[in-house]
Amino acid sequence: MTRKFVIITSSALLLLGLVMWQLGLRAQGELKAVATEQFNRQQLILAQKLAQDLEQHFSFLGASLLELSGILHRHPALMGEPEKALPPFQEILRQSEVLAIGYVPAGGGAVSFFNDKGLMSGPLVLDYGAFLDWARGSETGKLLTGRVESPPQGPFAGKTILRMATRYWPHEAPVSVGVEGPGVLFFVVDAVAVARRYAHDVRSGQTGYAWVIDQRGYFLDHYEEDFIARDAFEVRKRRDPGIDFTRIDQLMREKIMKGEEGVDWYVSGWHRGAQGEMRKLIAYAPAHIATDQPDPVVWGVALAAPVDEVEGIIGKVALREMFMVAVFQVVVFTGLAVTMYFAFRWSANLKTEVEARTAELREARDRIRQNLQELLETQERLIRSERFAAVGEAAAHISHEIRNPLMLMGGFARQVRRSLPEDGREAEKLRLIEEEAKRLETMLEEVRDFTRPAAPKLAPRDLNATVWDTVTLLEQELASRGVTLRANLDKTLPPAVHDPGQVRQVVLNLVKNAAEAMTQGGAVTIVSRARDGFAEVVVKDDGPGMAPEEAAKAFNPFYTTKERGTGLGLAVCERIARDHGGAIRLDTEKGKGCAFTLSLPLERRGAEQRA
Repeated sequence: MTRKFVIITSSALLLLGLVMWQLGLRAQGELKAVATEQFNRQQLILAQKLAQDLEQHFSFLGASLLELSGILHRHPALMGEPEKALPPFQEILRQSEVLAIGYVPAGGGAVSFFNDKGLMSGPLVLDYGAFLDWARGSETGKLLTGRVESPPQGPFAGKTILRMATRYWPHEAPVSVGVEGPGVLFFVVDAVAVARRYAHDVRSGQTGYAWVIDQRGYFLDHYEEDFIARDAFEVRKRRDPGIDFTRIDQLMREKIMKGEEGVDWYVSGWHRGAQGEMRKLIAYAPAHIATDQPDPVVWGVALAAPVDEVEGIIGKVALREMFMVAVFQVVVFTGLAVTMYFAFRWSANLKTEVEARTAELREARDRIRQNLQELLETQERLIRSERFAAVGEAAAHISHEIRNPLMLMGGFARQVRRSLPEDGREAEKLRLIEEEAKRLETMLEEVRDFTRPAAPKLAPRDLNATVWDTVTLLEQELASRGVTLRANLDKTLPPAVHDPGQVRQVVLNLVKNAAEAMTQGGAVTIVSRARDGFAEVVVKDDGPGMAPEEAAKAFNPFYTTKERGTGLGLAVCERIARDHGGAIRLDTEKGKGCAFTLSLPLERRGAEQRA
């Protein structure tokens, strides 16, 4: 009976283990499917945001073109010398990727183009008849946007351009002065530069990237530089003729180029530096460049990332859980077998063996409890990150809406000031407008850096040299404020893995914060040292320090104790440190100054792999 009981019990445990293993495999598959779907939905949200940025850019250009038309209508004398009137406007709009401003005088005439240097020469190989016909039959205040084109010669040869047009009257009553038709103004926009501005540095997950196509099916931006301004269907086939691109070709023809949005997958032969056939997730959204016209202009924005990037992360977690289940089954089976063996032969040792197994179960329970606690903490960090992301998205939108008008105001103020005497009151007021516009642009750039962080270019480099560059840059400026800058750098410090530009940004921010805190002067000391596998840079001041409640919120985005500032400086510093695989901490006490310690890895770590 005892032997039969052992066999039945062992068989039941083995069967139970197999059932649990199968259930685990099934759960793993479902988890991968859910994670993949969620990842693609996140890609779709990012694609929609990129499309919105492109739409807002062209909306701004359209408003600028209409505003220029209104200026010429109110001041017709300007067009008496268009070679002097139009270049200053183009110099301002060049920052928005406008290559030239075109002009056809009222009543008809040749098309002329002007950049910031004056009249452009060369044959106009593109047809402008459709724009002129539209202007004669359209209403004032309307726009016509053409499709993307690539002129083979002329002033825009080698560029991928998009033309925008509106009409204008040089007088209040055109009929009364005998003008047969309105004049026409053109913007020639660098379509590739616009797409690159918003999409080129975007990342989805760890390695995913964005691309933009026009209605011809040509890439306007892509991670692969040799794909840009090329036919997307042909360039893929030339890159790898052995891959079947039928699925992505159908997606582009039937969905993306027709202005639809959605998520899907396709087969590719490469991704960044990786080669070989692979499956990619794709999310796509339309960018409506111009819709209020007979022939709408719509671009397609897409983000693509390998399926393995998502499934690999989930697979590791699932494999670890399956391994824990297997270990648990083995432990239970072995414990039962050993217990029964000793029960038959050494009943006197039963109590000792039971206690030993109970201790193992307690350890397993404690590990599970610890894992649950870690999961709860991870969930809390994720929720906090999502909140910051939402705030960052709103800030990025506001930044975009404000920055372009600021650029126009500052540019116009600069143009007007140059025409006035330098010692006049009007010139001084215009200079103040320029300075305030520049200050606000700098603030908006900080918001952009926080909401769209650039990935660090990590490599082992001389950290002392990076720090010393900052010391050299700030030494005289701080001395003029009565602040002494000292550097105590460890000459034996090994190379640290870092991006010099981003680390200089951190040190610059910390030193400036320290100097601003010492309104009566003082000293700032920078120390470099190696400790526990990390290189440390300490920025210490003898200022007033911070209270505990202030220090606890020092790295929170948008928190500041200064009258002027975005409150993003330390938040950006913390993000840069985290992206480097390091950390930044604050040691302070009220009345005893502040000490910020930046830690960077001496060896390549996970942060470099993400770069």
